[in-house]
Amino acid sequence: MAEAIIGPLVWRLQEMAVGQARALVSVNDDIVRLRDRLMWLQAFLREADAKRRAVSDEVNKVWLLQTRDAVFDAEDALDHFYLRVDMSRYI
Repeated sequence: MAEAIIGPLVWRLQEMAVGQARALVSVNDDIVRLRDRLMWLQAFLREADAKRRAVSDEVNKVWLLQTRDAVFDAEDALDHFYLRVDMSRYI
């Protein structure tokens, strides 16, 4: 479950870092730091998911659901960023 939640976001961040690094050198360091933090979060979620499967814990369930929602919000922010970058090419 954790892989399915965080994996696509980590991949998209890596893709964004590579694609935009030439144009946005100053932002690239921030993207890399965010990617690194998300990779740590992904590892933590894998462990939390394994523990959740072993023991039904309401706190872990709520935390995982809220984390999933935060990841979806981050993906929406990336989509918005891509849209603004694409639109700026035509201005």
